[in-house]
Amino acid sequence: MYDKIAEFYDKLGWKNYPERLWKHIVSYFKEINFNPRTHLDIACGTGILCINAFKAGIKSEGLDISIHMIRKAIENAKDKNMDINFVQEDMRSFEMNKKYDLITCTYDAINHLLTLDEWLMTFSNVKKHLNYGGIFIFDCNTLKALRERWNGFHMQKDSNGNYIIQKSIFYEDKGQASATFTVFTRRDKDLYNGFEETFTEAAFSSKDIIDVLNKVGFTEVSITNMEFKMLDEPDEEYRNVYVCK
Repeated sequence: MYDKIAEFYDKLGWKNYPERLWKHIVSYFKEINFNPRTHLDIACGTGILCINAFKAGIKSEGLDISIHMIRKAIENAKDKNMDINFVQEDMRSFEMNKKYDLITCTYDAINHLLTLDEWLMTFSNVKKHLNYGGIFIFDCNTLKALRERWNGFHMQKDSNGNYIIQKSIFYEDKGQASATFTVFTRRDKDLYNGFEETFTEAAFSSKDIIDVLNKVGFTEVSITNMEFKMLDEPDEEYRNVYVCK
């Protein structure tokens, strides 16, 4: 997964989401007077969230199942002269032999796990690695997002002339959607690099997700938007952010 796309991930603008989210995380932590000293980002991708945490004076580490993403994350950190530990691990079974004040999993990475049992495995592992009084933050696509945004044909072109074509289909009976991304990145005036990758995501109701979180020991769970404002009807939104203690 993400073998071909890792090299172009940041160039396609997908690094913008973790950068924006981190700003909201910082504001939220000021509101609740939470000052984490250690951080682990699971499914860290190209390391953008870790880099922002490091800038904020937090000892940050990242893990991802894709060795290609890990290599890109290491490269990004080195470019900024940051000593951040990145390791290839599976979020369902990682073992870091330490605990953290803050653990994150963002940009709907959790949706790549296709069963609630896999979500439970991940949440259980996170709980084991979280310090007492620590916070786990993750976001996910909702069923509404997969049903309406991962079902059809979409094409976009960014300001640099890169094209992304998304062909998706949503399977109502499974609560899953598969999307094939065809990407053309501009290499020169009339020359492009092209590649294609297919991903499948699964979504579950907020009730089911909270039940699984409670089962592994998270007793305080809030569902918010990206700006950490509480949502009255989370299943009617496209993306939910969960804050778990």
